[in-house]
Amino acid sequence: MKIGVIGFGTVGAGTVKVLWERQSDIEKVLGVRIQVARVIDKDWVRERPVVVPPELRGEDPALVLEDPEIQIVVEAIGGVSPAFEIVSEALSRGKSVVTPNKELIAKRGGELLEIATKQGVDLFFEGAVGGGIPIIHALKEQLAGDDIEEVIGIVNGTTNFILSAMSLQRAPYEEALREAQRRGFAEPIPTMDVEGFDAAYKLAILASLCFHTKVDVDSVFREGITRLIPEDLEFARELGFVVKLLAISKKTNGRLELRVHPVLLPEEHPLASVTGVENAIYVKSKTRALTFRGPGAGGEATGSALVGDIIEAIRNLKYNCRGRVGCTCLRELSVRPVEELVTQYCVRILALDVPGVLGKIATQFGEAGVSLSAVKQPVSTPGKLTNIYFLTHEVQEARLRDSLERIQRLEVVKDVYAIRVERGDS
Repeated sequence: MKIGVIGFGTVGAGTVKVLWERQSDIEKVLGVRIQVARVIDKDWVRERPVVVPPELRGEDPALVLEDPEIQIVVEAIGGVSPAFEIVSEALSRGKSVVTPNKELIAKRGGELLEIATKQGVDLFFEGAVGGGIPIIHALKEQLAGDDIEEVIGIVNGTTNFILSAMSLQRAPYEEALREAQRRGFAEPIPTMDVEGFDAAYKLAILASLCFHTKVDVDSVFREGITRLIPEDLEFARELGFVVKLLAISKKTNGRLELRVHPVLLPEEHPLASVTGVENAIYVKSKTRALTFRGPGAGGEATGSALVGDIIEAIRNLKYNCRGRVGCTCLRELSVRPVEELVTQYCVRILALDVPGVLGKIATQFGEAGVSLSAVKQPVSTPGKLTNIYFLTHEVQEARLRDSLERIQRLEVVKDVYAIRVERGDS
């Protein structure tokens, strides 16, 4: 079985490294000889953790796509274009494809699965969510008979590392981000991670598999972590919570919640102890609750997931049973607006420490129908700005937003920020 790899960055190199290190054992298990026949990349100057012989190197994807002996294609270049064109061409030519490309699958996976089904070939994407966590196959096969009610995940290692540093070391966001960049956990331009785009792509994939419906990634409500400060995490800790960036999807009365944002999570929740770049995904159905946990980033962790897909692709080729599990998006479920969400909120208000400030703020909460559960006003200098914290009782988000707009208009208030509480199944 010949394999072609297109894209030789962190994940592509990790995949080849794992495949070569495990090749002998894999061949014994499968009873098939495997060969990485071609590796494609635009840059062969930079160092990788594995050396590819010159005769296997190339720069043009056509060297893989047009080779009739290459039966399995690994796409690891990322992004939507030209990845979509490469993957669709490979599938159309009867080749099975393995990809970790979450943006591609989230935005155009349905089209690619239709091509795969039509051609009777496989499209695997285990590495697209959770790095080394085997969640995709679990949802498509082992949990296919479950009536899943919710999926909640820490699916971005960069933001989890930053929030862990802010909590454990009380580091400001900017300092924690720089440390993540220094250690290679964050990109020089970290927008995709810290603003929640990466998590939104992964949530779209998870929700489509859990609830068997097509999910438009643009329908995912998204907030990042850039406005958080260490004091937010400290106040949360005093109340028995940790702060995490969660990807959340729930099915209620035939409608979906789709949201990515920071939350206050109870310390006893299965996801609360997940720190650093680790990922974890909590799946709850009518019959069971499961937590999948493991490395969420790194070339070899994700590479192992891709090698698992490659092994399954080889088995399917060997036994002539490709295309067993196609697109499972058989329903059309509407998305519930985030304004209908009912939960508690932690509200931080930057205001002048002057007589009557708490009363003025409380009045605006009350007039909007928001009741308060806890208040914390740190010791500060009279007449100076200070952060005041409020924990609300459960309230609909639309009412909470109304209260914040009212409060923001007060002359003594300079800024307002709210974090949602996600109690889940603690």
